[in-house]
Amino acid sequence: MNARWLRLLGAGALALTSLLAQAQYSWLDDKGARVYSDRPPPPGTPASRILKAPHGIEPAAAPAAPAAPTPDWKKREADYRERSAQRDKEEREADAKRSKERVAQCTWARSAQKQLEASRRLQWKNEKGEQEMMSDETRVREQQRVQQILSNC
Repeated sequence: MNARWLRLLGAGALALTSLLAQAQYSWLDDKGARVYSDRPPPPGTPASRILKAPHGIEPAAAPAAPAAPTPDWKKREADYRERSAQRDKEEREADAKRSKERVAQCTWARSAQKQLEASRRLQWKNEKGEQEMMSDETRVREQQRVQQILSNC
């Protein structure tokens, strides 16, 4: 008889613990599916969709509506068009600047090519202000560099 009471007592303890382990909250999600959880439903869930909550706990209030109304689609469309026009204008200005720089670089490269192809020796001043003569190896390197620049013109 002692073993019988122990079994009954153990079964009762298991039954009580399973009652405590049941979900405390129950609500319907956005898709209409029933959700069980020990955590409260997400903020913004309407009270009408909360099916079960622990005793003495009120469902969380829905967050307050935003203070500023969202601009209507016409305003958003106008803003988009304005930003798009500004971006296009900036791109055109950048293209014009790149084109101007390219023309200047090509003009310089043509002039440098003429000077490098001349048979006379080229001179320049170094950082110290002394005059130096261009060696034949330097002339060849410079001609190759100028040719590379002119290939993009």
